[in-house]
Amino acid sequence: MANKKVLFIGIGFYDYEQSIIDEFKAQDYDVDYFSEVPDSTFAYKFYSRRNNIKKLETIRAKHSNDIVVRSSANYDLVFIIKCEYLTMASLEVLKAKNPKARFVLYLWDSLTRFKAIEDKFVFFDTIYSFDRFDCENNNRLIFHPLFYRNEYLSSGTDNKEFDYGLYHLGWYHSDRLKLIKKVVSQLKDNGVSYKVVLFTGYLSYFMDTLFGGQLKGNKEYLIFKPISARENFGKILRSKVVLDIAHPDQSGLTMRTIEMIGAEKKLITTNRDVVNYDFYRPENIIILDRYNPVIDAGFFENAYSSIPEDLKNKYSIRSWLKTMIK
Repeated sequence: MANKKVLFIGIGFYDYEQSIIDEFKAQDYDVDYFSEVPDSTFAYKFYSRRNNIKKLETIRAKHSNDIVVRSSANYDLVFIIKCEYLTMASLEVLKAKNPKARFVLYLWDSLTRFKAIEDKFVFFDTIYSFDRFDCENNNRLIFHPLFYRNEYLSSGTDNKEFDYGLYHLGWYHSDRLKLIKKVVSQLKDNGVSYKVVLFTGYLSYFMDTLFGGQLKGNKEYLIFKPISARENFGKILRSKVVLDIAHPDQSGLTMRTIEMIGAEKKLITTNRDVVNYDFYRPENIIILDRYNPVIDAGFFENAYSSIPEDLKNKYSIRSWLKTMIK
């Protein structure tokens, strides 16, 4: 029996999408993959920095059309993550090229951050979202949290030696840097070791340094080249606790939160909604007030409390993908 064919359009988020591609193949799909985000050329970075919407839309529309032209036809499944930059015209052509395909959308962001996506819902047979509140307020959406990858099944509790009391890796945006500096100050006071870094581009750092932006004078908290998934995972395993700082306009649980289920690691998070999830245990997860952060030093002393295996498996990448393509 021939494998089914899927057109997978993602957002180029680190190497997470390679894991999704691998899982598609494990579930008997032949995969054609494209990122909806244009290549990060100098022009694209320049117009992004200057917030030149007209120029950015022109670049994105051309890239969207290129995806349609380069993709095949007669897929069994068209699976798209986010769909922020794919144009309405491109989606119309994709539908015409694939009249028998099931179109599935996964929203890896909250609707408050890109409301225009709702105009594109008409192209999809099924729409899933990682945001519980969005699903409660929009009956087109089916709630489906994110996943942890297979490598995170390695038990973090097996590691008895730790390099860090607390570890954090994230993108630089919003108030993350300000919050991290407050957290680090308390960690120092409590004698807790740490590794906290934010990823940003050289251009952003140069511009902020030149014009007195938030990044100026804070190079100790920054990295300018992405850390590989393997290296990041290694640092997580060698840490007692992982810090998760959600975007202030986002209520869905981050990938980092779900990954800690697989890795069996304790978590400090700014996302208050985590208490409404079935894996929440107060001995494993504490909430950090992003406006008045207080670090409980005692949280670093106790071990992770294991959750049932079936609950742990529920959040694996296999279960995540299988639910949407069954």
